[in-house]
Amino acid sequence: MKRLDTVPIIDVFAGPGGLGEGFSASTDQRGRQPFRIALSIEKDAIAHKTLLLRSFYRQFETGCAPNAYYDRLRQQISTAELFAAHPREAADARREAWNATLGDDGSASLDQLRLRVGDALRRFPDGEDRWVLIGGPPCQAYSVVGRSRNRGKVGYRLEDDPRARLYLEYLQIIGDFWPAAFVMENVRGLLSAQLDGQPVMDLILGDLREPATSLRRNGRQPRAGRRTHRYVLRPLSRNGPVDCGADYLLRSEEHGIPQARHRVIIVGLREDLDQELRRLPFQPGPTVFEMLHDLLVL
Repeated sequence: MKRLDTVPIIDVFAGPGGLGEGFSASTDQRGRQPFRIALSIEKDAIAHKTLLLRSFYRQFETGCAPNAYYDRLRQQISTAELFAAHPREAADARREAWNATLGDDGSASLDQLRLRVGDALRRFPDGEDRWVLIGGPPCQAYSVVGRSRNRGKVGYRLEDDPRARLYLEYLQIIGDFWPAAFVMENVRGLLSAQLDGQPVMDLILGDLREPATSLRRNGRQPRAGRRTHRYVLRPLSRNGPVDCGADYLLRSEEHGIPQARHRVIIVGLREDLDQELRRLPFQPGPTVFEMLHDLLVL
């Protein structure tokens, strides 16, 4: 699919696709949906089934999915039957939602990853230059609960946990394809975690600002033949200069969402582009009554 006003999205460590759904559903001031998922990558087979079905849904114009899609949601038919009835859209969905494991011991080699990302971006006009990378590298190694559990394991060291360095796979895609912007999401525990005696957050922020330098320091290389870039990092909810990692903590209840969900959200903007970013306005979360009053039986 090629649409001149469409910005492709590459979603890695996608899970069932919540972050991608947010981008896909967002609209601009003219009511258009500017973002389109070009490729989503997830290793978990169950989560990938959700990605695949949602990708199929997005192959149709908004609100125009076939009745068979809803039959599938009601478990009246199988995914195989749904896809057999709409083979073209099914093929596009399979191309978009990739069940693969990133990392040194993963099922996807670096060459395969580069091929899939490159092919996905080339389907869009100017896609190789103006696109957005999103995703949250696995957080179990950094989360407060995960670290508490790991402390009970004999001989456990965060430095030896391969999940602690999976953000390098995210960084590799940046250094290979240089997105116009990226959005990295992770748990609050990232702010207090340490790796090799250094705060993990400081390490990641430095690496995201200078991806090529970081890749080389970690024994990797960005894809040859491309100009390298630096990135300017911006928080979503704070104004003024960024002083520390805590400035990237987004508290959902401060932005009109009825949930005390706190996440680290880092937005990176390529140095050669406009680096202004509109902050999310403060908006107190609704009360329980405001959310549930229309469900009350009076």
